[in-house]
Amino acid sequence: MDTLPPPPAGINLSESRKASIMVTAIVTWFLAAIVVGLRIISHRIKKISLWLDDWLIIAALLPSCAHVIGLGIYSVSRGLGKHIWADPPDAKYAWAIGLFVAELGYFVTITCVKWSILAFYWRSFKVRSSVKIPIYILAVIVLLWAIAVILVTIFQCQPTSAWWNRFNPTHPLRPDQYRCTVDSVKFFYGNAIPTIVTDVLMLALPLPYITKLQLPRGQKFALVGIFLVGIFVTVVSIVRLHYLVRGNLADPDITWSFVDIALWSVVEGNVAIFCACLPFLRPVLSKISFGFFSLSSLSSKKQQQSSGSLKMSHHNRDGPRPWQGDSRFATTSHSRAYSTANETDEHPFARLTDDGSERSVPIKERPDGSHIELGNISGVGEPVQPNGIVITREFHLQHQDV
Repeated sequence: MDTLPPPPAGINLSESRKASIMVTAIVTWFLAAIVVGLRIISHRIKKISLWLDDWLIIAALLPSCAHVIGLGIYSVSRGLGKHIWADPPDAKYAWAIGLFVAELGYFVTITCVKWSILAFYWRSFKVRSSVKIPIYILAVIVLLWAIAVILVTIFQCQPTSAWWNRFNPTHPLRPDQYRCTVDSVKFFYGNAIPTIVTDVLMLALPLPYITKLQLPRGQKFALVGIFLVGIFVTVVSIVRLHYLVRGNLADPDITWSFVDIALWSVVEGNVAIFCACLPFLRPVLSKISFGFFSLSSLSSKKQQQSSGSLKMSHHNRDGPRPWQGDSRFATTSHSRAYSTANETDEHPFARLTDDGSERSVPIKERPDGSHIELGNISGVGEPVQPNGIVITREFHLQHQDV
């Protein structure tokens, strides 16, 4: 067992940050759990079944909870957040156990969140072959990173239990009974830098495809803004790396110097879950706010205002007169319809194809090519309501000799 040096001169042994660690860990986890619940409710509102990305984000709550319990509750209850000289004898032992559990919980949490986002991208962009390779590559990188850091965490000491038993206050292991050979600073770089890099790549991945969506400019900006909220997670990761590099696991006052690392680690995992759920909350927020958060409300109003009949006219001395056509031209028309409800709700990119166009929903065209049948419209001649159906008409003029 290590012998503690005397406390530095002028240190305040009554200082405590235990409350800040516990409150931060518990509150951020409950916020993450709430948004996951709201995500599920939003799916129920839209009558959408849970898919792989949803199950992965739900699964992320479990290891994140283990992280909170390991550092935010167990270690804090035994002395984390106070100076080691004011702690009980088993404070460092409890800190080592809590850190071991928290590290595993952190790595599994981040892995589940990243896979959930990639699964969402796969579902959203699945009609685009060009996006499959980047998703595959990122998924493999995340998987390899997770395997590497988990194995290093488990086998950083031989035997594994030596990670905490060397600090056992009653029966500590002797130095010749274990080996701990992992350089903590290199390990911190190895687990934090790939996390930051993959965060940036995953944030950048959807942006080129969003710009090609046939949506109003304000709606595009809203979608981009939702994804860019994830930048906050990257900032948190950078701040955590800063404290990791500054940290020293050999510091005698480890229960005090480790506080910032503990805080930012638990915040990163829970905020990652929170931000990953934001793109799915519009339906429930729209109901709570009576439509204030509806991304398509403005465009729907414009469509409703402009959904009248098309009239062409020319002016003469007697005023405007309806255009009756020109015998030199044979006119034909073609109509097409597609649904925008899914694109602006849970699957904003589902119908984008490789050429940048949107894939239409199935329609039935009559043999003469001049009419279509829409199953979503109840009556003929009725104005189109803002229910997500957009109708466009193209007129073709062909010159004929007379």
